[in-house]
Amino acid sequence: MTLDCIGDKPGRVQRLLLVMMFFFGGLLFSGPGHCERPTAITGKLTTGAGKTPVVGAVVKAWPVGEALTGEAPHVAAETAQDGHFRLSLPPGDYFVLAEGAGLYAFYGRNPLNVPDGGVAGLNLSMISREVPPAHIDARVETGFLGRLTHDGKPLEGAIVTVYADARGAFRGMGLGWAAPTDAAGFFEAPLPPGSYYLVARKRNGEHLRGPLQAGDFFGYFPDNPVRIREGKVVDVSFALVEIPEKIRLQGEEMFGDTSIRGQVLDGTGQTVAGVKVMLYGDPMMMQRPLYVSHPTNKKGEFVLSFPRGGRYWLVARDDLGGHPRPGQFYGRYSDSLDGSIYIRTGQKFEGVRIRGEILN
Repeated sequence: MTLDCIGDKPGRVQRLLLVMMFFFGGLLFSGPGHCERPTAITGKLTTGAGKTPVVGAVVKAWPVGEALTGEAPHVAAETAQDGHFRLSLPPGDYFVLAEGAGLYAFYGRNPLNVPDGGVAGLNLSMISREVPPAHIDARVETGFLGRLTHDGKPLEGAIVTVYADARGAFRGMGLGWAAPTDAAGFFEAPLPPGSYYLVARKRNGEHLRGPLQAGDFFGYFPDNPVRIREGKVVDVSFALVEIPEKIRLQGEEMFGDTSIRGQVLDGTGQTVAGVKVMLYGDPMMMQRPLYVSHPTNKKGEFVLSFPRGGRYWLVARDDLGGHPRPGQFYGRYSDSLDGSIYIRTGQKFEGVRIRGEILN
């Protein structure tokens, strides 16, 4: 019997068959693969301060929680003459990298949150994988050494931080770090045998913690993770990119489309410049903050962006390390009964005020 026949003879049999179709159709077309609607990230790969498109390069993505090694679970087609790419993948959090002929890129806002609607307009600045080896006599018996560069020139004062894995998104102090690079960009550090991820940063100015700012430098060793063997010293020379000036204008959506905007005030109601606002997921606020704002401007204004809504707690400080100490500025958001803010995913929460004081 066909559907056409049933359509000509409406009745209880037709209704029963339609119910069965809906029921079994739901079983057939539902499931993990079907529920995860494919979205996409799109953008452009460039070199030379974003002026030259990269042809024939590939963008890859690893879900947060997986090791950034081996074959990537999500790979885009090679870029064409205009350097544009499109990578389809389910909504979630990802590390995004790109590889080309002698070039690589580690997306500066990793890990990237990909919502249901995808993410457009990404720009990955690719740099050379080829950095001349250090060619220096190692002072350590087991560990690593190398040279850090920017635009082919040695980078002095940069620090290489060692991480055990990618689960912490390469934030915080990691397992340890090497001494700052010298005038020739050289560094070295002892490490026991094992597998490690190396990330380098150079901060200009007095901010020693928190998000990197315009004019700072960042680098991800392209052959991470590094395998250290007993009695061996591995050369891990690599290049860093400079954080562009436009980062100052992207605070509202730097790490997601959910944001909190407000001001920091002292006890007299005067605005406080140069402090950072931290976002926590628990009222004790003893762990590392989830996100940290750039320093407040002259009007005491700040913006925090993050991918998901929820209940959060806010603290303003002029120093991020350890417990607050006398002489430091400290303030908590307190305009609710429990001191929290509830925000929906995608919401722009404005008008927040955090009041604090210099601790005695």
